[in-house]
Order: sequence, then C-alpha cells, then structure tokens
Amino acid sequence: LTYFNLTGLGEPIRLMLAYGNIKYEDYRISKEEWAAMKAGLEWPHLPMLEIEGKTLFQSMAICRYLARQLNLNGRSNWAETQIDMTVDALNDFRAKVASYYYLPDGEEREKKKAVVLSEVLPLYLDRLEKQVANNKGYLVVGKLTYADIIFLSFIEYISYMLDKAILEKHPKLKEHHQRLKSLPGIESWLKTRPPNPDDARTLFS
Repeated sequence: LTYFNLTGLGEPIRLMLAYGNIKYEDYRISKEEWAAMKAGLEWPHLPMLEIEGKTLFQSMAICRYLARQLNLNGRSNWAETQIDMTVDALNDFRAKVASYYYLPDGEEREKKKAVVLSEVLPLYLDRLEKQVANNKGYLVVGKLTYADIIFLSFIEYISYMLDKAILEKHPKLKEHHQRLKSLPGIESWLKTRPPNPDDARTLFS
C-alpha cells in the first residue's frame, strides 16, 4: 500500500487490512517521492494498492474490493446500494471538512471552519446517529460492513482536522466508534500505527 504519512484516504484501507489480518507493506512516501513517481503511474492518485503484480487505485474502489474479500459487503444488490450510499455520504463529509483544513492560514480558513462546525457537523452527524439507531447499532443493513470501517477512519481524520472530539453530542455514534476500535486486528493497529503530523498541510506544500 502506497500513501503519505497520514491517515487520510489511506487509513480505511489500512484498517480493513488490519481487520482481515492481511499482511502488507505500509509504504509512506514523501512529497518529493510522490512528485517523482506520479507521472509514470496509470492514475496519478494515491492511495495505490499492489496485489500479486496488479495495481489498484482510488481509495473507495480499493475498499470495495477488500470488502468483498472480507465479507464486509452487502448480501443483495439493495444492501450493496445502501452501503454505497452511506460510504458516499461519509466521503462527502470528509471532503467538506478537508476543504477548510487544507486552506492556508487566514480569515477565509477561519470562516470556513466556523461553517463546518455550525453546519456541516450537525448535518452529517445527526443523520448518521439516526442510521445507527435504526440498524441494530451499525450504520447500515444491521451488520458490520465496510461503511462502518470507513466511518471509524473518517471520524478520526475529521477530529484530527478540527482538533476536537466531535461525537460528544451523539451517544450512539460514540458507542459505535468505541466498539469499532476494539475489533480484532483494528485494536492492535490503532495502538501501533504512526501518528499523524502536527499539520498535514506540510505533506503537500
């Protein structure tokens, strides 16, 4: 797995590999290494997962591939679509927070952060709280799916970008988050993984 020294879009994949007890090389590259290698790739995007001589790009496509291997997908076309819908919402949530976080310091960044805190967080967290309440403690279809793993990853990444705990007003999400952190494989990975940098913007600028 090739990605930066950051949770970000690489961490859902790392968590799924940890859950599946799949051994892999966690290759974390610098911005200089990335600049040198990206022009020669099929798609100039990370993360990139190489499996038995074949290469996969796009984080959510890689997650769906692993979900099928680990039985973290749906049991029907309808269930698959419900999972995909939730994953797309989680990815939108992450992207909206990242659109503030990766701005340079200044007035515009602070204004966007205020909007994220006052509008974006309740928009997504309130709906996700209802989903957990209606799905037997999981996000969708009443069982553990890759949507839950992505939720764990992105909630922690969003908390990192905002430098605050974000689940205090959403008890069902908080309980679900804690339960996911104790899953086999994931618990040990969370204890030993490298920390995020103090400011992830330095990885790209």
